[in-house]
Amino acid sequence: MASVTGKTSLKIDDLINDTIIDGEIVSGHLILRNRAGAEIDAGVVTGGSGSPLDSMPVGYIYMSVVSTSPATLFGGTWSRVGQGRVLVGQDATQTEFDTAEETGGEKNHTITTCQLPAHTHSVDHDHPAATSSSDGAHTHTLERKTASGTSTGVVRGGATATADGTTASGGGHTHSVDVAAFTGSSGSVGSGTPANNLQPYLVVYMWKRTA
Repeated sequence: MASVTGKTSLKIDDLINDTIIDGEIVSGHLILRNRAGAEIDAGVVTGGSGSPLDSMPVGYIYMSVVSTSPATLFGGTWSRVGQGRVLVGQDATQTEFDTAEETGGEKNHTITTCQLPAHTHSVDHDHPAATSSSDGAHTHTLERKTASGTSTGVVRGGATATADGTTASGGGHTHSVDVAAFTGSSGSVGSGTPANNLQPYLVVYMWKRTA
């Protein structure tokens, strides 16, 4: 009966260890892994049945933090999309998001008056107490006329006046001044500078397969 020498057994062990047990696509290359754990680069995957190209149909979006085009990695025709934009899921119930590849939104937004919350401003308008200037102590002339005369002056019970006179002095005094209420507006504030409208973001490269 034949026997296996030690040298032959080592070769068999080497053959077993070199047996490929799995593999994966890494950056467009087919990396094979043997039973011993060694990795072998089998080359660039450019297409064919079972390649990543078959699982990336036209319309597929590819994202990466590396600028290498997926056309180099997987083949096919790809174009950059979405520069400076974020992606949002399609939603048929919202007109802004109901059709694929719709765009919208704005990076900066200038608030208009109608978009401000309803509010008021306090107007500080305080008047100190005010009085008129004083004319000092003074009298007024009292004109006297006879009873038979025609006059707007003062007549004493039908007696004939012999001379004009004066009223008694009212003394020095002032008069209150009624300051009318003021209707106006507060001073202007703000400059109309557009407000930043960016959500927190992560920058990536995006491509869409077109053919």
